[in-house]
Amino acid sequence: MSRHDDDALASRLRESAGDGGNAPNGGLRDRFAARLRDVASKPDVVPIEFDGRKIDARRGGTLLGAALKSGTRLMHLCGARTLCATCRVKVTAGADNLTSMSPMERLSLRYHLSFSSKTRLACQARVEGPVEVESVFPLVGDTGD
Repeated sequence: MSRHDDDALASRLRESAGDGGNAPNGGLRDRFAARLRDVASKPDVVPIEFDGRKIDARRGGTLLGAALKSGTRLMHLCGARTLCATCRVKVTAGADNLTSMSPMERLSLRYHLSFSSKTRLACQARVEGPVEVESVFPLVGDTGD
């Protein structure tokens, strides 16, 4: 998807979010619309380094999302549900630029015997600023398009 397509989609989402609460669950719709407006108004891009490769991440997006969007291969067997801990990364710089660890993420890491404060789950760590990480279980090879 090109940048132009992204802008057009964001514009359509903003328009649809602003047409009142006609749905049966207006409160949920209003919260969702507010979130869409918030995301659409801040298309911030944060430069991060993932396994020595410089990539862009969306501010507030996960490390896993940034890796997948940029074509960086990263294991994630459970589909980003905080269960398998195969998307573990070691934060080498900028740990304070990631959101704090949730109790579920902490529990998953303890269960998988990762006690280091520098270890995070890429599916749960949200980017707030520049950060450098290395994957614990790097995937190698070509995906074969």
